[in-house]
Amino acid sequence: MDINLTAKTLANGVCVISLRGDIGAETVNDFKTKIDGIINSSTKKYIMDFQEVSYLNSIGVGAVAAALKKAKKFQGNIKLINVSPSIQELFEMTRLTKVFEMFDSEEEAVRSYETN
Repeated sequence: MDINLTAKTLANGVCVISLRGDIGAETVNDFKTKIDGIINSSTKKYIMDFQEVSYLNSIGVGAVAAALKKAKKFQGNIKLINVSPSIQELFEMTRLTKVFEMFDSEEEAVRSYETN
């Protein structure tokens, strides 16, 4: 399966990146290329929506972490929403729950940016 990314910027400047598909060995390069095209110096606040991610492995987790590193290079941040229990478990095993903030909804994640 492919990985598709759709980005929309909200009125308050938060960029929501909706992911659809699998993020693993076969799609990680495509994911990296697409995410590199979205993350830039003009946007600081990102939300990555995992609602339609059907599969994520450790290679995919590494790519998501690399996206955060790129955002931080521009003084930005990425928050995660709609993370399934199995994917959240992978983030917990890799201790990335200490690095990424996770929320149940887009509204919660947007509010968290407003309070920071």
